[in-house]
Amino acid sequence: MSPESFRQVESTQDEAVILKALLDAEGGFISGSLLAKELGISRPAVLGKINKLREIGFDFQAIRNKGYSLVAEPKVIHPSLLQHHMQAADLSFEVLYFPVIDSTNSEAERQLANGRQGPFAVVSSCQTKGRGRLGRDWHSASSENLYLSVVFEPNIPAQRLQPFTLWAGIQICRALQAFTPSRALKIKWPNDLHCEARKFAGMLTEARMDADLLRTIIFGIGINVNSNPNEFPTAFRSQATSLHAICGKALPINQVAVETLSAIDRAYRISIQKSTTESLTEAWAPLSALLGKQISGLQGNRSISGVAESIDENGALQVRAPDGRLQLLHAGDVTLKKEAD
Repeated sequence: MSPESFRQVESTQDEAVILKALLDAEGGFISGSLLAKELGISRPAVLGKINKLREIGFDFQAIRNKGYSLVAEPKVIHPSLLQHHMQAADLSFEVLYFPVIDSTNSEAERQLANGRQGPFAVVSSCQTKGRGRLGRDWHSASSENLYLSVVFEPNIPAQRLQPFTLWAGIQICRALQAFTPSRALKIKWPNDLHCEARKFAGMLTEARMDADLLRTIIFGIGINVNSNPNEFPTAFRSQATSLHAICGKALPINQVAVETLSAIDRAYRISIQKSTTESLTEAWAPLSALLGKQISGLQGNRSISGVAESIDENGALQVRAPDGRLQLLHAGDVTLKKEAD
């Protein structure tokens, strides 16, 4: 599919008004007359709009002389729900929703090329050409998952944002932990989120520099939210999981999306404004999936192996070699070594 084939879906004003009223009621009833008055339409027209929302996965209870109550939200991303939760989270940047896209990072690049200014986000339910670090493919065909990219235009020296991806991982891991309170979420340096050695999310940061300044940064993440790991491609089943599988229940994907966007925004502000007294090393330590484990890694053409310790304040992974030397891995891939029987 060409980029022109991907269609952005926006929230309609009437839809947004109806859903805001029902969501604000928190399970209570809103009369059809009140909705009709707010929208400037008839009560039968309100019912027509309610029925259209039912067709896409919303469920309502309707009682004569009481009105409508929202019973269930759809299991997929919906722009009106995104908008509602964005406002509740006090996030002001624009979110562009595409049910299907080649890659949210690629669409973010196209939006920048067409003159859109950051910050903004691209969110999708399905990627046809998702990509990960080092040009790898990212399996992202399920509409039950979440794929998003956030664009910032910092225009600052690049070294000031050097630890941004690590801070993003910390903030996202903390935010998603609220949805899975009984099982610990961890970060596998530098850009994967794990639970019990299985990956449920991957991050990719791409940047454009001009002379000595970092002009744009695109932070992308794919999260397995409500998918069934048993339906993943065979090659991924033993290595991957989803938040649904971790906590044993379906999660409200629109809320997961906005919590993730909020976490990315916090990480950016921490990196730009230094808006925390917590050091990167302190924040990382309890979330590390590698701490104390035997690892091997490649940095360029050089192989590094040993026991993973913490990270330093610049984000480099500290690896204790068998001879006791402390080695620093600044970038590259890390593989966990299998323990001997």
